[in-house]
Amino acid sequence: MENVTEKQMRAIVAYPDGRMVLEQFKVPQLGDNPYAPHDVLCEVEYCGICGSDIHRWKEDKTGVKTSPRRMVAGHEIVSKVIAVGEDVTTVKPGDRVVHEIVTNFCGHCPACREGRYNICNVLPPMEGRAHYTTGGGFAKYTVWPEYQLHVLPDHLDPMKCVLIEPTAGSIHSVITRMGVKAGESVAILGPGARGILMMQICKAIGAGPIIMTGVTRDEPFRLKMAKELGADYIVNVEKEDIRDVVNKVTGGIGVDVVLENTGVVDPIDESLDIVRKGGRVLWAGGGIRGGIHAPVDTHKIIVKEIDIKGEISQIPYDWETAIKLVANGSVKLDPLVTHSFDLDHWEDGFDLAHDSHDCLRVAIDLTDEKDL
Repeated sequence: MENVTEKQMRAIVAYPDGRMVLEQFKVPQLGDNPYAPHDVLCEVEYCGICGSDIHRWKEDKTGVKTSPRRMVAGHEIVSKVIAVGEDVTTVKPGDRVVHEIVTNFCGHCPACREGRYNICNVLPPMEGRAHYTTGGGFAKYTVWPEYQLHVLPDHLDPMKCVLIEPTAGSIHSVITRMGVKAGESVAILGPGARGILMMQICKAIGAGPIIMTGVTRDEPFRLKMAKELGADYIVNVEKEDIRDVVNKVTGGIGVDVVLENTGVVDPIDESLDIVRKGGRVLWAGGGIRGGIHAPVDTHKIIVKEIDIKGEISQIPYDWETAIKLVANGSVKLDPLVTHSFDLDHWEDGFDLAHDSHDCLRVAIDLTDEKDL
């Protein structure tokens, strides 16, 4: 591919003031980035629209962390390797890959030495992620460090694999952080893409019964899909009290694990009520809006000895496990990636992802994007 590094490309670019604009951006080049000589130039095929992208684009940005610099956005990336740096050994041109989002970390702080570089103690979260520092996937080309790339099996649909990143994040939540085991009962609060992915992972582990909650607008599509993909019970919390349902299902004991994925206030208190004594709770919703402020009855935590955890991003185990579970069919991505749009219609894609309750993930399709 001659002179590709001297050209411009179209890209959805994020600005510190929260704007996202389709405009020209310089094509990244090997050797001119922090990852060299282990850098890899990739041609993006698809990039998913994450909830964090939506929050930074159109909504009230109160609490939302905007990009610290003008940068190509997008992090749910599927691409093909087209060129590699001089010391690269783990991938080669022609490989189809997915991209870990944490690419920058110190390597020597307590967290990094434990292998938890997703929470490097030295770098702020945004400075650890390529889509805020060296450029993401809403453009034809991106550059990435080889050690944060994972080769996909040939039989997987590349468009559907934009959800490998949130699948890895869901594995981080369910397995790495919460240690969910076979036979444990689980309540998942919130039926978005992450909630349904977490449900499938719990099912693959052998956990159960699994209870999935949502609201009335979720019933026709999201809760229906959750049931079809393996949830044992679905609950519309606007029609039923989740506390009553859990008491009935568990004989009044409570569930072993609660995975909160809503980002709203009420489920925080609900999670403390429905978990059993000695149980475990993950509060994961709302992180992309800077968290939520919810009153917490610490008495419930104290007397029930509840373990409460948070989560962010992923570690390599999560990515490797995500690819295995998707490749063997334990986690199904096909029903979840419901729409795709090219760059010319990117705003339509963002609108749909923002407004519709009949879709779970929208992909931006770069496969026909031409060089400028």
